[in-house]
Amino acid sequence: MRSTLYVHLSNIGKNLEAVNLRTGNKVQNMAVVKDKAYGHGLLPVANYLKDEVEWFCTARIEEAVQLREEGIKNPILVFEIPPAGKESLYKDYDITASISDLSVFDRLKVGTKAHLHFDTGMFRLGILPHQVAEAKRKIENTKLNYTGIYTHFANSDEERHDRVFQQLEVFKDIRAEFPEDLLTHTANSGAIFYYQNKGVLFDAVRPGVCLYGYAPGSVEIEDLKPAVEWKSRLVQVKKIEAGDYVGYGSRWQAKQTGWIGVIPVGYSDGIFRNLSGKFEVEIAGERFQQVGTISMDYITIYLKDRQFSEGEEVTILRNGDLSAKEWAKKMGTIPYEITTAISPNVKREYIP
Repeated sequence: MRSTLYVHLSNIGKNLEAVNLRTGNKVQNMAVVKDKAYGHGLLPVANYLKDEVEWFCTARIEEAVQLREEGIKNPILVFEIPPAGKESLYKDYDITASISDLSVFDRLKVGTKAHLHFDTGMFRLGILPHQVAEAKRKIENTKLNYTGIYTHFANSDEERHDRVFQQLEVFKDIRAEFPEDLLTHTANSGAIFYYQNKGVLFDAVRPGVCLYGYAPGSVEIEDLKPAVEWKSRLVQVKKIEAGDYVGYGSRWQAKQTGWIGVIPVGYSDGIFRNLSGKFEVEIAGERFQQVGTISMDYITIYLKDRQFSEGEEVTILRNGDLSAKEWAKKMGTIPYEITTAISPNVKREYIP
């Protein structure tokens, strides 16, 4: 294999403990495992968590069906608007649909479990506040199994953001219009860690990126530990003279004689091209700069005066200063864009 992504499942378990520390024993966990568990692996992560959480959440119905066919029995909430033609899957597989649009009421099969999803200010998916009366009429005229109600915060990754409280107040007004027995949930990772004492917890929370070890915003959370470690090996080591250029576009020039190492990973594996020259890897406990333009299948490393042997192990990502969080800072993005971009073709190994 060109490289291996090691997923430390125990770190995911510890991150769940960090969630529970903030929410307490009475609040249910709806673990978000969408998009292959943020790139960590849908089925291995779900199997690891199935006895530790009450619910799973997925982005698409296909992911939920995959969990059911794996034997996962936990309740599953799907975030997407049910795709036309696939409505029967929710009933057939005992999967909970999100009603985020008024049209969904009339499409779902009789008896399908559903959560009402209201848009309180994010303006992505969700029924709008002025549509509450129409939603109530739809409920009276459709024979679905309504079991929950929720919203999603747009700014909870920032501490003390006014928009969180504005959305919360809108949601409370909406919530008062519906039966008390509906499972109520609003808190994503940011709300869990930054607003846990501000009335956002309700009956359940939806931990997502925090499960995989990353703070949802810029404020660090010490007890979250990234779960992935990405390793490869040097496939070639060659001498480079001062003045030589490396890579497409000859964008890096050696200032002195040394050694270049070639690693068989590139942007086809999920190392973004615009990270070129912006990160380091670790070899034998020492850090070395990536140099030259990242190509589709290879990156090059300036080894200085170290002539390592071909086959030497290289750590590309790991917890700490080589984490996806550090890559994200250099790209002006978020860690989960990094982890979800790691190609499915990269071999995963799961460590208990």
